Amino acid sequence: MKINISSVLKNDGAVLPLSGAVEPGTLSYLGNSFTFASPIRVEGRLQSVGGTLELTGSVKGEYTSFCDLCGAPVSGTLAADFDERLSGDLHGCDEECFALNGATLDISGLINTLIWSSLPMKVLCREDCKGLCSVCGCNLNETVCNCKTGPYDPRLAIFGGGEN
Repeated sequence: MKINISSVLKNDGAVLPLSGAVEPGTLSYLGNSFTFASPIRVEGRLQSVGGTLELTGSVKGEYTSFCDLCGAPVSGTLAADFDERLSGDLHGCDEECFALNGATLDISGLINTLIWSSLPMKVLCREDCKGLCSVCGCNLNETVCNCKTGPYDPRLAIFGGGEN
């Protein structure tokens, strides 16, 4: 997402509203696939403040995935805020500030980082998901099975209190 910032650079206090979309399609992250049926919205503003630019806003999108424990479909919302400072003067830029080069600002890297860092590490259909039976494979959220789920390694039986 590229932005022409020449009008904001010249005028202290100038504000440039930002609005756009990113179409990620399907992303794979930590063994999960996240499908975005519609584009991820990017909203924000760029403001000139005393020789620096302040870039603030948010990204938001809806995804579908599958529960890590039972495999049921899951819908979720990806949402993240950003607040960055940019400067054309490398000497006036501290570790919390990004240096500008030219009159075009490309925030694609920032948006991609926000999307990837906002995806959940573990996807669950519900907080108390019971998962699948390790013996018969039934979904324990929907069915109660009578499978014996004792310890697999008899050497560990002392920790589990024996077979169920």
